[in-house]
Amino acid sequence: MKIKVTKTDLLTGVNTVQRAVSAKNTLPILQGIKLRAENNTLCFEATDLELGIRSSFDAEIIEEGTIVLPSRLFSEIVRKLPDSDVVLESTDHITNINYSGSSFTINGYDPEEFPEIGDVPVEDEIKLPADLFKNMIRQTVFACAAEETRPVFTGLLLHLEEDNLALVGTDTHRLAYRTAKIPGNKQKFKGIVPAKSMQEIYRLLQDDHDLTIYCSKSRVFFNFGSIQLQARLIDGQFPNYKQVIPQKCNTKLLINTKNFTDMVERASLLSKDNLIKTGSVRINVENSVLKINQFSEAGKINEEMKINQDGEDVSISFNSKYVLDLLKIIDSENILMETSGAVNPCIFRPENDQDYLCLVLPLRN
Repeated sequence: MKIKVTKTDLLTGVNTVQRAVSAKNTLPILQGIKLRAENNTLCFEATDLELGIRSSFDAEIIEEGTIVLPSRLFSEIVRKLPDSDVVLESTDHITNINYSGSSFTINGYDPEEFPEIGDVPVEDEIKLPADLFKNMIRQTVFACAAEETRPVFTGLLLHLEEDNLALVGTDTHRLAYRTAKIPGNKQKFKGIVPAKSMQEIYRLLQDDHDLTIYCSKSRVFFNFGSIQLQARLIDGQFPNYKQVIPQKCNTKLLINTKNFTDMVERASLLSKDNLIKTGSVRINVENSVLKINQFSEAGKINEEMKINQDGEDVSISFNSKYVLDLLKIIDSENILMETSGAVNPCIFRPENDQDYLCLVLPLRN
């Protein structure tokens, strides 16, 4: 294989796929990046068998071929290259990187051992604006579980039902739900996509991209720009999220988002005291006044703000991190909080937006 490319194109290709390179896998081939040159196109590929990313762009192909180079070393070399044209020439898994009259030689892997990143299905596609899907990911992925003891909670449920697409994330203590209309769609699909894969899509997607999603029984494919990302679906049964979302409430509160965020952040400073393991914050609402009274051996804080209250007074405690996580992704000036008491799930949603909600379980005192 022999190709001529710019440093900029090489660096873009490496940066796009490198996050799919396996960091822990014992198979050396999975620590490599595959470069395939054919038909005036240079294609980069990387996979850890769960996540696969492919990126391609036009290049001057002098001799077609395929190489697999060690990801970490190759990426560090590319970053240190001068801003000039680069010629890559490979023979028997040994690659010469020629630049500005100098050269760097590195040993690669046998391309035949590199796992194939499959092509997308030819049917059952979903099209939607990239900026919409990015926002859906942003509003839900934070609620996924970090620990892998229960794998189904480490991913986002992608639920397509006719003209409605939903993303749902939960760690069993909170649940984030975002829905969007897909006009004209008639297919049905339900699969759990790893949070890592969704975070990579969020990182790579540009707002002006056209996003196409293809679904199969074991994988889901995302095509946008010159990039294809595929993710292996998580095995298991996602809980019936519709059943846990309360349909009625005894109290509705309309709260200024920024002021509420500031109050909870200040109160959470005391929650960092070692005596308060959960990072709890207690909210008291009475006569359209929301109060936070927090104390520990480190000190105390008393705050209050006027709100709009419809229904009963309430006193309720939350994990302050869970509340702050959701407040940071609410874009509206005001947030609607719906509750039916101190022990029942509480719903937070942007004002005048029925397409998004975050459910948080209160702490039991």
